[in-house]
Amino acid sequence: MLSPDQIDDIALLEDLSMTAWPAPRRILHRGWALYFAAGHTGRANSANAVVPLRAIDDATIDMVETEYRRQGLPPQFRLTPLSPPDLSVRLAGRGYHIASKSLVLCRSLDEIALGTPDAAVRVQDRLDQAWMAAYRRMVPVPEAEMPALLSILNAIAARPRFATLWQDGEPVAACLSVLDRGWAGFYKVACRPDRRGQGLPRRLMTDMLARAAREGAVGAYLQVGADNAPALALYRRLGFRHLYDYAYAKRG
Repeated sequence: MLSPDQIDDIALLEDLSMTAWPAPRRILHRGWALYFAAGHTGRANSANAVVPLRAIDDATIDMVETEYRRQGLPPQFRLTPLSPPDLSVRLAGRGYHIASKSLVLCRSLDEIALGTPDAAVRVQDRLDQAWMAAYRRMVPVPEAEMPALLSILNAIAARPRFATLWQDGEPVAACLSVLDRGWAGFYKVACRPDRRGQGLPRRLMTDMLARAAREGAVGAYLQVGADNAPALALYRRLGFRHLYDYAYAKRG
């Protein structure tokens, strides 16, 4: 069982991550936030507990299902330690299945080596076409999902940092860091497929962690798929440790 301090830490990181990855539309209802982003990413298209909840009634589940279908999306709950303990069992009884599982990792920046900024890393505080084009060369994004992705990235109200690592005159790795309330959240960490195995994401992340510390961040966090062994190995080498899990319960 999680301690009250752990629950507080989880609630904070949930707040930070929802602020860093803002869905363009949402409905708030009795401790739940329903996010809608035309299907781009699970986080921005799921119902999330925003405070620790002990129970959920049938009327709330019915409301969630109705609203997602109204948006043309499959009903989906994001299961976190803030969710009611019996939620997964109750959803299974309605025909939901677990679609994916992810881990939330974090680390302190108190002892991060600051050093000199990496001259090959370019950082900007606004999204532009060049960063987006570089990222899409590393991770294909379906054209149909681009309006939703751009609406999320352009709606970040905290302090975004769009970073690329350059090699031979071209961007070869990319990430998004969002600075908020003393934390740096990392998203969209990517590497060009033909440059994998060279330690480029680690080099970029090392530099961005130091930059975050220089800007006043005291901690860093990120989410990663539970079955993404290469990414998990990278983040562990960078000093990240597991804090909690989440999964999606989805109804087709």
